[in-house]
Amino acid sequence: MKRILRYTLWVTIIVWVCSCQEYKMVEYGEGGQINFMGKNGKLWTDDTSFFHYNKNFGINVDGDSLRADTVVIGVKVSGVTTDYPRRVVFKPVSSGEHGVDVAFLDDYYVSADSSVATFSVEIRRPATRGTVYSTNLEFDYDQSDFEAGISERQVFRLTVRDSVSLKLWGTSEEEWRDYYSNYLGEYSETKIRYLITRYHEVSLNEWENSSNFTELRKGNSFYTDYESYRQDPKNKPLIDENTGREIEFPNLDV
Repeated sequence: MKRILRYTLWVTIIVWVCSCQEYKMVEYGEGGQINFMGKNGKLWTDDTSFFHYNKNFGINVDGDSLRADTVVIGVKVSGVTTDYPRRVVFKPVSSGEHGVDVAFLDDYYVSADSSVATFSVEIRRPATRGTVYSTNLEFDYDQSDFEAGISERQVFRLTVRDSVSLKLWGTSEEEWRDYYSNYLGEYSETKIRYLITRYHEVSLNEWENSSNFTELRKGNSFYTDYESYRQDPKNKPLIDENTGREIEFPNLDV
C-alpha cells in the first residue's frame, strides 16, 4: 500500500513539474512573443476592447486645418529580455472598402532589456468626406525580430472619417432654425466647418453657454470675422452646398 502511495505521489510530482516547465516555455519562450497593448486613459492595458483608434477629422479643435493625427501604439513582449534592441515592423491591412492612410514615422525597436515599448504612427486625413476608412494594424513577422503572441492581441484597429453634421456638432435642425440662425444665418456643412476651424469649438451647445460665444455675438464678430476672411485674397470663397452661393452671416448691427 505504501509502495502504491509513494508511486502515485512521484507521478503527481513529475506531472506538476512538466506542466510548470511547459507553461514557462509558453510564457517565457526564448523567441519573444509580441502583442499589442491598448490605452485606457493614461494607463496601458492588455484589454483588447482598447485596441482601437477612432477619429472623426471633421469634429476636432483644428477643424479642416488638421491634415494628420498621431496615434501612439503600445506593444508588450513575453519571454526573456535581450541585451540588444529588437526590431518591430507593422503592416496595415485594409478591413473595408477604404483603407486608412498610415505613415510609419521611424524604424521601431524594443530597447535592450525591455519588454514594453510605444511607437508613434501618423494617420492622415481621409481623402473623401463622409466616408468611413478602416484598417487593421498587424505585425509583419517577416521583418520583425519577434514571434506571434496571443492571437487575440495581434490586431490594432484604425477607423477614421471626415464627417460634419448638426447632430455631430451637438445640436439639431430645429434648434438651429429657431435659435442659432438668428446669429449664424442659414445652416450648411460648409459653414459649420468654417466655424469649427475659425473658433476651435467642437460642441455648439457647450460653446453657446460660454462667455466667448456671448462676446462674439454681442460684438457682431461672426459677421465681421467672415468679412475679414473674405477680404484676404489667399482665402477661397466658401460655398454653401445647399444654395451654390457663398455662405453668409447676419449683420447684427443693421
